[in-house]
Amino acid sequence: MPADVSALIALDSVAAHDPRRARQIADWQASADVDVAERAGRLAGYLVIHHHFFGEAFVEMLMVAREQRSQGVGAALQRHAIALQGQRRLFASTNTSNTGMQRLLAASGFIDSGIMRGLDEGDLELL
Repeated sequence: MPADVSALIALDSVAAHDPRRARQIADWQASADVDVAERAGRLAGYLVIHHHFFGEAFVEMLMVAREQRSQGVGAALQRHAIALQGQRRLFASTNTSNTGMQRLLAASGFIDSGIMRGLDEGDLELL
């Protein structure tokens, strides 16, 4: 199901207070980099993968609607991302404050690759 930009922005918990994210979502959608999940005919989450991380696939964004969290939507999107890559490597990152995504990555078999400092003040990025 292709989702329109306004639906993706409405779903995204950051876009409501960060116009840069809304522009980013529009760019992702325009370049056809967005895969979506739906539940009961409604948009439940989205996934963006790019190949600009040292030539490797990278989950740039995995967002689940607040009311759909902890119901398997993120796991389904993550399985989709893994399936798209087949045997090739797939990287992802998340903030230390995002324990839900950390659990999802660990459950999906991702391993720690490192830490990035300086992206979000006081909130390290785990690779």
